[in-house]
Amino acid sequence: MIIINEYISFFLPKEGPVFENMYKELEKFLIEESKNRIPFILTTVLLAPIFEEILFRGIILNGMLNNKIHPIKAILFSSFLFGITHMNPWQFVGGLLIGSFIGFVYFVTSSIINCILLHFFNNFLAIFIMFFISKSEYHHSLDNNVVPNFWIILVISIIVIAMGSLLLKKRKT
Repeated sequence: MIIINEYISFFLPKEGPVFENMYKELEKFLIEESKNRIPFILTTVLLAPIFEEILFRGIILNGMLNNKIHPIKAILFSSFLFGITHMNPWQFVGGLLIGSFIGFVYFVTSSIINCILLHFFNNFLAIFIMFFISKSEYHHSLDNNVVPNFWIILVISIIVIAMGSLLLKKRKT
């Protein structure tokens, strides 16, 4: 999801009268917040997945499904709300994508724990990439439209998705 989000977000404008200031403020905010690594990591990797999944999948999505709203509509609506709460277009795309995937997992498994773990894993990977890929290498790679270590990340992602799919299939049968 991170790779897909990175490529889609790459095409969103980062310049212009509205987006340039918003993007600079977001960058400045993330740089400032990430200086205090322990609280930043705890909030992003632990607290956000727990509270956001309880709200968006456990309360909103579950409530819509219990009220007989079509699963696709319920998943997309809860994912839309999840994306909006990130309050910027670049994270909205990622929120909509990962929110839809996690919403589908919730629909299939009815497990909020699975959703929290997926969200945790997604945020952990995002933080890992943010802290362990130097900013210059990262921006240089975006200019060339290639994510560093793309193939390693892609292979790991495929393995994780395949293993997760097998686990879901075994659990469902």
